[in-house]
Amino acid sequence: MSVTEKGKKGKVGRVLRIYRRAFGMLRREFGGYMTAEIMRWMLMCCSPYWGIWFSARLLDEILGDRTPRTLILYAALLLGGNLILDFGQTLFSVLSDHRKYEFSEKQNMIFARKMMELDYSLLEEEKIHTLLNRVVRESYNEGKNLEGIRRSLPYLLSCLSGMCLSVAMVWELAVRMQGYGMLMVLFFLAAALGIWVSGKCTAAGSRAYMECHRFISENCVRRDMYLHYFNQYERGKEIRIYQLGKLMIGRLMATHHFNDRALDRRACKTVPLSIATGLAQEVTVALAYCLTGFAALMGKITLGGMTQYTAGINRFIQNLGDFWGEAVNLWFNADYLERYFEYLDLPSQMKKGCLPVEKRVDGDYRIAFRHVSFRYPGSEDYALKDINMEFQVGEKMAVVGMNGSGKSTFIKLLCRLYDPTEGVITMNGIDIRRYDYQEYLSLFSVVFQDFKLFSFTLGENVAVSEEYSEAEVRDALEKAGLEEFLQRQENGLSTILYRDFDNDGVEVSGGEAQKIALARAVCKGAPFVLLDEPTAALDPKAEYEIYKRFNDLVADRTTVYISHRMSSCRFCGDIAVFHEGRMVQRGSHELLMAQTTGKYYELWTAQAQYYQEGQDAAGGA
Repeated sequence: MSVTEKGKKGKVGRVLRIYRRAFGMLRREFGGYMTAEIMRWMLMCCSPYWGIWFSARLLDEILGDRTPRTLILYAALLLGGNLILDFGQTLFSVLSDHRKYEFSEKQNMIFARKMMELDYSLLEEEKIHTLLNRVVRESYNEGKNLEGIRRSLPYLLSCLSGMCLSVAMVWELAVRMQGYGMLMVLFFLAAALGIWVSGKCTAAGSRAYMECHRFISENCVRRDMYLHYFNQYERGKEIRIYQLGKLMIGRLMATHHFNDRALDRRACKTVPLSIATGLAQEVTVALAYCLTGFAALMGKITLGGMTQYTAGINRFIQNLGDFWGEAVNLWFNADYLERYFEYLDLPSQMKKGCLPVEKRVDGDYRIAFRHVSFRYPGSEDYALKDINMEFQVGEKMAVVGMNGSGKSTFIKLLCRLYDPTEGVITMNGIDIRRYDYQEYLSLFSVVFQDFKLFSFTLGENVAVSEEYSEAEVRDALEKAGLEEFLQRQENGLSTILYRDFDNDGVEVSGGEAQKIALARAVCKGAPFVLLDEPTAALDPKAEYEIYKRFNDLVADRTTVYISHRMSSCRFCGDIAVFHEGRMVQRGSHELLMAQTTGKYYELWTAQAQYYQEGQDAAGGA
C-alpha cells in the first residue's frame, strides 16, 4: 500500500471516528429534534414523486379510456396523498421548529458547562480564548460542527431517498425499451457522463466553498473582536479622546479586504463550476426528453409515462448533485467537529479532591505555604519562589511590594485558582488539593484588583443569588459606605447595574463599584477575606475610611490586604514584603521600619516623600 493510500485510509478512519462520536452525541442530546427534522425532509422528498406519478396516471387516463371512476380515484389519491404529505410536513416542521430552540439552548449549555469546568489557568491562555471564540463562531454564525450535521444529514438522507425513488420510477422505461439495446446503452453512457460531470462540478464547488470558509474562519474571529470594541460603550471614551477610530476602522477594513480577496478567489473557482454543472444537467435532461419522446413516438410508452420518466430522470440528477455537495460539506465539517471536540476535551489539570471541608464555628482554619514556587504556563520565569508562611486565625496581614513582585499571584494560589509548580499549601495540615474544590473556594471572600460586577440587580450582585435576605444585603452595603447611594436609588436593591440588558440600568462610578464589591465580600461571610488593591479607585481619605470600617467588619476573620499604598499596613499587625517573587521581610510596621536597609523602609519612605511633596505644593499654592 502506497503512502498516499495509507494517508487517505487514515483520514477516512479519522472522519468515521469523529462522526461516530458526533452521531452518538446527537442521539443522546438531540435525538427528538433530529428525528423530527429527518422525517420533515423525507416527507418533502416524497411529495414531488407522489405528484409526478399520479399526474402521469391522470394524463394517461384522460388521453385514454376516460373512465370516470378511475379518474376520480386517481384525482382523489393525488389530492389526498398531497394533503396527507403536506399535513405530515407541517406537523414535523412544527415539532422541528419547537425542538430547534431546545437544540440551540443545549448547545449553549454545553459551552457554558465546559467553561465552568475548565481550570482558571486555562481561561487565561490566549490559545484557549482563540479556540473558544472560533468554535462558538463556527457553531452559531457559520453553521458548522453539530449545526452542520443538523443541516446536512436530513437533506443528505432525503437526497438518497429521492435517488432511490427516481430509479424506481424510471426502471419501467428500461424494461419497455429492451428492444433498443444499443440506443439505451448510448443513452445511459451519455447520461452517466452528464451526471458524473454535474456531480463532480457540484462537489468541486462545495469543496472550494468549504476551503475558502476554512481559510477565512480565523480571520473572522479577529474581525469580530474589532467589532466588539466598537460595541463596548466603556471603550468609547478612549476611542474618542485618543482618536483611535481611524486606526481601528483601518484594521477592521483590513480583515474585510482579506476576506474579500478570499471570496474573489472562491468565485473564480465556483462560477465556472456552476456553469459547467448547469450545462451538464441541461444536456442530460435534453437527452432524457429525446429518449422518452422517441419511446412515445414508437408506442413504447404513453404521454403520461413520458412526463413521469423525464421528471424522474431530472430529479435524479438534481438529487445526485445535491447529495455530492452535502457529502463534501460533511467531509469537511469533520475538521470543524475535530476542533469542537478538541475544546470539549480540554483536560482539567487541577485535582478537584473529595475531602469535605470541616465546618468550624470558630473559624480555626490554618493555612500554610511550604516552599511554594510558581510559574505561569508557558513561562520559564518564576512569579513566586520558595514562599514559606502561615496564617494565624483572625490575623490581619498586609502584603506589600512593587508591581510584579508576585502579590496577586500569591492570592491566586491561596484561592486555588492555580496550583503551585513546586511545594505545597496546606490547611490544618492537609494538602488543599485533597479538599473538595467548591467547598474550599467557599472559605474565601475576595475582592480582586480587576474585580467585576454584573448587569444584575444591586441585591443580586451583593448576595450573588436571586434569593437573599434584604436585611443582610442592606447591612453589607451600609458597612461598605453605600448608605447614600442606596437611598438615591428608586428601586432600592432591585436597581439594575449597567445597561447591558436594561436601558434603565444604573452606571456606577469606579469608587461605587469597588464599595459594592467590598459589600459582596462582607455579605458572603467567609472565614478568609482577601482584598487585592480594593481601594485603587478611591481617594486617600475615602480609602482610610473604608479600611478603618472594613477592619472592624472583619475583626474575627483572617484578612489579607494587598495594596500599593503603604497606609493600609497601619491596620495590620503582620506585614509581608514581596520583592521579585520572594518574601523578603515579615513583621510589624514598627519592626520593619527599624530595618532601615530593608525593602519595606524603602517603599514607605518613598511614598511618604511623595505625600509630603504634595502637601508642600498644596500649601505653597
